[in-house]
Amino acid sequence: MVEEIKVFGPEPGCIKCKKALEVATMVAGTFGINVAKYDVFSEEADKFAIMMTPAIVFKGELLVSGQVPTFEKLKDMVEARL
Repeated sequence: MVEEIKVFGPEPGCIKCKKALEVATMVAGTFGINVAKYDVFSEEADKFAIMMTPAIVFKGELLVSGQVPTFEKLKDMVEARL
């Protein structure tokens, strides 16, 4: 199974959510994993009780909520869970 970074935000995405997706995409490219964008009101979002966006989930763990992480911060968080 291929790993996936999940980015949650509203549709259409706000500026912060678009930036979080951009950072997540760069991190995913570093590790050769997938990125998926989900609406914050989706059933997938309900699984993680997301209260603030943008939100980033990896391996079933909510890593970021309500902020845009830097590339290095998100890279370190993902790498620690691989």
